Amino acid sequence: MWLFSPIYKKAVQNFSKFVSLSVFTLMVSGCSDINIHQLDKNIQKKLQMVSVPDISTREGQLYVRELRNLFHVGGKTHEKYKLTTKIYSTASGTQSLEGASSTLKKMTMEASFTLYDVELGKALVSDTVVGDAAFGTVSSLFGQSKAVTHSKERLAILLAQRVVRRLQLYFLEHEQR
Repeated sequence: MWLFSPIYKKAVQNFSKFVSLSVFTLMVSGCSDINIHQLDKNIQKKLQMVSVPDISTREGQLYVRELRNLFHVGGKTHEKYKLTTKIYSTASGTQSLEGASSTLKKMTMEASFTLYDVELGKALVSDTVVGDAAFGTVSSLFGQSKAVTHSKERLAILLAQRVVRRLQLYFLEHEQR
């Protein structure tokens, strides 16, 4: 009978309110030290000032084209920064899937990049981004060649997107200082 008494019911309600309020307060106070910033026009303007030299390989051309598409949204402005990049592609390794009759090949590509300030003549940031691609093997040599080519092309575009994200973070971090 004590379980249904009005005094117990009121105590349980008060306790649940207290717990709910405490949890909400902890959640709000835990998030108070987090700064969330949006990529604004200032960062986009800085990205528009980045010049990207051409790279002669097919993967390099795709990489540079993707960079320019992402950097120069809204047009290109005067060049204040220069981005240099070296792209490396490693040999693909074969992976077999247990219980399956197919094998996959894995390819890794990395881009080492450096952003220079043209006016100051010094490097601002140097970093490396890495991407992996897996592709199925086929019996024909032509099919294998095309699979490798398409993997390299996909990786070049992926690396360009990662470089842009890294530079956006760099400009966002240094904008606050």
